[in-house]
Amino acid sequence: MAELNHIHFEIIDRNKHRFHMKKKEKERFDKLKQIGCIACQKKGLFTEAVIHHIRKFTGIGLRPSHDQTIPLCPQHHNMGNESIHLNKTKFQELFGTELDLLEEVNQQINQLETGDIFYGKGNK
Repeated sequence: MAELNHIHFEIIDRNKHRFHMKKKEKERFDKLKQIGCIACQKKGLFTEAVIHHIRKFTGIGLRPSHDQTIPLCPQHHNMGNESIHLNKTKFQELFGTELDLLEEVNQQINQLETGDIFYGKGNK
């Protein structure tokens, strides 16, 4: 059996920390899921999203704040030819930079909070 050193415990601790989100972060993630994939939205589609963390100015293995997140479907996140992880240049040509998309998403979250737009079940 391989001997564990301090590096292994750091990774385990980071993974545990990831699941203890603050209420504000959880609310943001819920809103991101309501918005759906921001790239598909630009094509006029609604697709369920996963959360993409923008890794601007962070090192390997370091996750940026949960405020630096955008909703992307698996196809645009890390599975398709236009995905941010597999073909960032193509993704940016089609949909804009991650920071531009973050700004758009934050505007949509503000609209959700003020009740200006409705997602999911529609107007009541």
